[in-house]
Amino acid sequence: MVFSKEELLDMYREAAKARVFSEKIIEYILSGKIGGSIHPPLGQEGVSAGIIAATRKSGIKNYGTSTHRMQSVMAERSGLKPFVCELLCRNGGPNDGISGEYHLTDVENTAIPATGAIGGAWPLLAGFAWAIKNEGRKNEICLAPYGDGAISGGVTYEAMNMAAIFKLPMLFIIENNGVAMSTPVCKQSPLENLADRAAAFNMKGVTVDGNDIIATAEAVLEGMKMAANNEPNVVEIKCTRWAGHYVGDKDEAYRDVSFRDNLEEIDAVLILKEKLKSLGYLDDATADAMREEVTAEIEEAFDYGVAQPVPTQEQVLDSNRMYANPEGGMM
Repeated sequence: MVFSKEELLDMYREAAKARVFSEKIIEYILSGKIGGSIHPPLGQEGVSAGIIAATRKSGIKNYGTSTHRMQSVMAERSGLKPFVCELLCRNGGPNDGISGEYHLTDVENTAIPATGAIGGAWPLLAGFAWAIKNEGRKNEICLAPYGDGAISGGVTYEAMNMAAIFKLPMLFIIENNGVAMSTPVCKQSPLENLADRAAAFNMKGVTVDGNDIIATAEAVLEGMKMAANNEPNVVEIKCTRWAGHYVGDKDEAYRDVSFRDNLEEIDAVLILKEKLKSLGYLDDATADAMREEVTAEIEEAFDYGVAQPVPTQEQVLDSNRMYANPEGGMM
């Protein structure tokens, strides 16, 4: 096994933390403390936990955006409290609460903003990866995640083609939760595995079960090593979105939700817990203590965020943030 006992326990801790984070986000949305259409990662925590475990072990500096449901990865980049401040639209985050979660920009801490147009992030990251290579920066890559819906955008394939032709240090990650907003994958693509699209660009593509966090982490780790060697590649992580596209979305109107009757079979957090118990690395008491620890950490971060002031009008309308050339805002 690639990961040590200590690393596996840390992996479980991050999975449990992502679950608590998801539950807290839902709680805050329902209580009106978070506005907007936030997409909680309930059921997809294994994706973030696997990515975080791989990036920590790799020693490779990675820049990247995130998908709707990778709040844990964004918090890993910028810090939990600063990220929560952006989530709550409060001062104290990298952008003083004016970016929200999805458009958070913190390049110094490797966070590249996602675009408002679905499918726009991969070409943006291809340009960033090109700069990394042209500047001769070693052991740095772009980690480029997408959902199964965004990968159907035409500009996606331009980005993959450029990465392949110019041997860019990129790892493309497809977070395939089976449904793009309300459209099932079977109505988007004739392929069983979306990673097979990598073959069109002579890139390696692998598909992994996102409920197996260890396998996910191993696949991402291998993909990162290839990217650092200027071998762009694709990792597809299959998972299940337990709830609607956003909190309040009535997903039973457009898909079969009978899987909810047996969530323990597709619960990545529970599956990893049982795996570590079988290895003798973890017991129920330790697992409960870990959840209590991460719950306290997340509650502290949210309490901190709520206590921060909201952005001022001057901060929101600061032309130095709104325009590459601040003079453009005055013309």
